[in-house]
Amino acid sequence: MSVSAPASLIRLAALGALLALAGAAPAAARTDRAEGVRVGFASQRVVQGNDANISVLVSPAGVRCALAVRYANGARQKGLAAETATNGRASWQWQVGLGTAVGRARATVSCGRAGKVTRRFMVIGQLIPPRIEVVKKGFSIRAKPYGGTGVSYGLLLQNDSQQFDATKIYVLINFVMADNHALGTVTTSINAIQSGGTYALGGELTFPGAAPIQRLEVVVQVGGHSRPELRLPAPANIHVMPDLYDPAWVGSVEGELLNSQPALVLQNCQLSAVILDEAGNVLGGGTGYAFATLPPATREVIKLTSGFNDIPIEHAASAIVSMQPTWSQAQP
Repeated sequence: MSVSAPASLIRLAALGALLALAGAAPAAARTDRAEGVRVGFASQRVVQGNDANISVLVSPAGVRCALAVRYANGARQKGLAAETATNGRASWQWQVGLGTAVGRARATVSCGRAGKVTRRFMVIGQLIPPRIEVVKKGFSIRAKPYGGTGVSYGLLLQNDSQQFDATKIYVLINFVMADNHALGTVTTSINAIQSGGTYALGGELTFPGAAPIQRLEVVVQVGGHSRPELRLPAPANIHVMPDLYDPAWVGSVEGELLNSQPALVLQNCQLSAVILDEAGNVLGGGTGYAFATLPPATREVIKLTSGFNDIPIEHAASAIVSMQPTWSQAQP
């Protein structure tokens, strides 16, 4: 025997089903809209000065989409035009400037009724190799008592990178006359110049006859770079001394050298100095050597004597000393 439900109950059940479907419809519509824009491709890491890209897939096709990019410091990318999602796709490419803030950035694509989507990417600082700038240069000329001419020269070389030590530095110096002809050339190599640091390069070139030098022509090449790791001893009490036998001329640059590295022993050290006048102009320079072995927290007297006696002592107000040290590990 079969039992039939009353007609009124059947009608109530049907009405309830219709109401349930009606209530679910808006939720389904909202889900469809949220999924109307999705990322097809987006850059994840961009180095300053390079291009970033983002591409989105849009449904329905043909809608207008706008891109907004905001960087870590709050600045917004300029020049991003709206795009039409032709065939359901919209794409942008733009350059992340050298001055753009490093860190996490946000790209948001808005496509009207189709919805919007956001992706984050990282802006990486550009690794700019060190560049060495000649910030000062100068020379002094002296006719030697025994014949010939000496030219004492000095350069202040600055590493403009705050991120890297400059390594394997090659320096060529031409001694040029008024007619633009070079009368002499010297070359030298520097192991390293600290990040943001200045190296005082001095020396002397002698000529068998007169040396009417008008200017120095300097070429600097940097062979490599490294993370800041250069350790230097510290000069102290640096002063200029007259020549013992010819006191009108500079004889030496003297002072002390301190080993302030707690875990390193200074085995020896090449020294270079530049002499300045009262106004800070370069008068010339010279070289020397420190031979003593310095354990941590010790010091030695240094005396540089080569290349200075072409410089009049009258105007030699101060000196800058730079070093190329050789280290070994201190024993525990």
